Amino acid sequence: MSKRKITVALLTLWLVVTFASTLSCAAGAKFQDIFKVEKASLADKGSNTYIILQPGFKLILEDGKDSLTITVLDETKVVDGVKTRIVEERETKGGKLEEVSRNYFAIDKATGDIYYFGEDVDTYDENGKVKNHEGSWLSGVNDARFGLMMPGKPKVGHRYYQELAPKVALDRAEVVSISEKAKVPAGTFKNCLKTKESSGLERGVEEKLFAPGVGLLKDGGFKLAKIEVPARDTGLPDTVAKTFKATFPKGEINKVDVDAENGVTVYDLEFKDGPTEKETDITADGTMLEFTVVVNAEDVPVAAMKAVRKAVEGATIGRIEHIEISYEAKNGKVVKLSETMTNYAVEIIRNGKTTEIVVNADGDEI
Repeated sequence: MSKRKITVALLTLWLVVTFASTLSCAAGAKFQDIFKVEKASLADKGSNTYIILQPGFKLILEDGKDSLTITVLDETKVVDGVKTRIVEERETKGGKLEEVSRNYFAIDKATGDIYYFGEDVDTYDENGKVKNHEGSWLSGVNDARFGLMMPGKPKVGHRYYQELAPKVALDRAEVVSISEKAKVPAGTFKNCLKTKESSGLERGVEEKLFAPGVGLLKDGGFKLAKIEVPARDTGLPDTVAKTFKATFPKGEINKVDVDAENGVTVYDLEFKDGPTEKETDITADGTMLEFTVVVNAEDVPVAAMKAVRKAVEGATIGRIEHIEISYEAKNGKVVKLSETMTNYAVEIIRNGKTTEIVVNADGDEI
């Protein structure tokens, strides 16, 4: 055999062995089932990028007439020596209650990893009565151990057990993407996390999607329809609450709305800072996009007020807002402006109807 043929044969053999070895490694890649964490470092509330454990935070997902409501309760439970936060999942089918589970989570403040310590499950029959508690388990009971619900910093390829309850629950997940785009009734979100979830007890794989600063977007046929956040800073993700408290230490929140603005999760906070009404938009990563404060006509630059009065033409001037914009959401990212923009939004009331005009400091209409 010629040297060339021997070389080709050896190269072919090497490729086959390498490919087979790669497949073997991929097929045999284990799901992480041991989590080295000091229980003393775990807390019962907080948030990471994809799960929020702040009391009052609520997600409502829908699939036709079916619904899945996830509520972070203002309740805790000690499980396996750890004080955990209770998150209730309430699932209905055709308008009837099908299952209620009380899930127990704790977060490692140092890493952002959120661990799962078990659940108590009530399954209901057609008459609304509890028929069983199938799927219930607690870490530390019957050889069950806590699992990892969501890494603080997910990496593609990471595989881990979420539940470690022999013969009861062995759910596991694999991170397959951290750059997904998802459109759901609640909005369009970018840079979403996609996981593939399976079980060591059953066949089948399910995909789930999570949005930064929000949480679960899609689970099977369920899609996020509504986000509810209590009007207090303790109900906000840690990053948002930190920015708000640092900027407005005496601010008292009156209302919270959550929107997807150009693919970015934005928390719109209406609040009072002393006697003054204010509003701010803060992204899920803690960046303050803009700040709004209610002002009087004498606080508006002359050129801007001149343009407003010209537009009014005999109508009544209502609420005037001074708006400062330093960042904008663009294509799923937060972009800093070259300079802060200052605008004035003015309500115009004419014949009982309210419209709005927005001008800059020079009086140019926006």
